[in-house]
Amino acid sequence: MKKIFLQLLILSFAGFVRLKHSALVIVIGAGLFSACSKPKSPPPTLPPPPSLSGQEFVIDSLTWIFLDGRYDVGVDDIYLQTTERPNLFPWFTYSTYLNAEVLLKFDTASNWINVKSVDINDPAIPVQYQYWVTVRCLFVHIIPLNYQLIGRKASIKIKFL
Repeated sequence: MKKIFLQLLILSFAGFVRLKHSALVIVIGAGLFSACSKPKSPPPTLPPPPSLSGQEFVIDSLTWIFLDGRYDVGVDDIYLQTTERPNLFPWFTYSTYLNAEVLLKFDTASNWINVKSVDINDPAIPVQYQYWVTVRCLFVHIIPLNYQLIGRKASIKIKFL
């Protein structure tokens, strides 16, 4: 009985090895076939996006939002956020520079206030408005925080240079 079991075990192992070699031959053959097939054509080149130079966009009725940083980053923030605008801000990643002039106007004011990049911090200016772009949206925040802005409306004007 042991002899028959041992012979079956050897035969099944030999079949497994044969199957393993067959599978290996198939995989190598498939790899050679795909490597020898015709070369891929280069991806189509997309035309560059239309230039925004000289264009001006006004985004009205934005609400100042409060971010309670206690539960997240540890720093509170008060900011405006545009809706996603891939035609103006095609980047998903964080960017602090636009080739544009960014201006802000409060709902009750008639004058536009200059907004600088978040990278430009001038301690000589007591109140600063700064912008950055991420996830195809423009954000503007104020330093130092002014909690009276929460819920108020404002407009942002973007003049591309």
